[in-house]
Amino acid sequence: MKILICIKQVPDTATKIKISENKKTIEQTSIKYEINPYDEYAIEEALRLKENDPNTTITVMSLGPERVKQSLTKIIAIGADNAIHLKTNEDIKNSFVVAKILANEIKKERYDLILFGKKSVDQDNNQIGIMIGEINQIPCISNCTEFKINNNTITAHREIEGAIQIFESKLPIIITQEKGKNELRYPSLRNLMAAKKKTIESIDIVEQINDDIELIKLEYPPVRKEGKIIGEGKEAVSELVRILREERKII
Repeated sequence: MKILICIKQVPDTATKIKISENKKTIEQTSIKYEINPYDEYAIEEALRLKENDPNTTITVMSLGPERVKQSLTKIIAIGADNAIHLKTNEDIKNSFVVAKILANEIKKERYDLILFGKKSVDQDNNQIGIMIGEINQIPCISNCTEFKINNNTITAHREIEGAIQIFESKLPIIITQEKGKNELRYPSLRNLMAAKKKTIESIDIVEQINDDIELIKLEYPPVRKEGKIIGEGKEAVSELVRILREERKII
């Protein structure tokens, strides 16, 4: 089986974001970049498939600037066989542009299983894997919590409120992975050092970027006003109603 994992490098979720003076970018000096958390669940699912089938090969692909290679090296250290870096000068904000570039690279090989995290925690779009499925005409099961592959057939679960949806499809298939039941693994120092010696295929795709969306500016969300305690118990109800009607004009 040939597996492709598409990952994105995102700011660490504990990072405090600062907007640059030009109002169009974020300050890079204080940011630590990590593998998108949902992508890590996709990586773990791929590694478990490889453990059960030694003939499985895993390729990991990522689009972004030079720093992306750090994340690709980490994934090689925990078990991926190959890595492809689609090199850009900066991150691309337009999801459709990203999807078209990735779709074009994916067409070059025949993969049985293509894995994504369900969304990236920076832009929160939940779009790329689904878009690529449409562009390349590959079935896509999104927000998958677990799946099993038997011969050429995949059975996948998606949790919804009060129920579980069960899907079945033939390979090839695109899965966008939700947080699953499996625990994540991390590379040992020895494997990480060995992975740094492996070659990462680098493809310059700057000329493929055709983004007609202009970012006007970034701005912080409005500061949330402090709460107001108006009393306790049922005695406070009438005052609450008065405030909502007369001061806030909500009712």
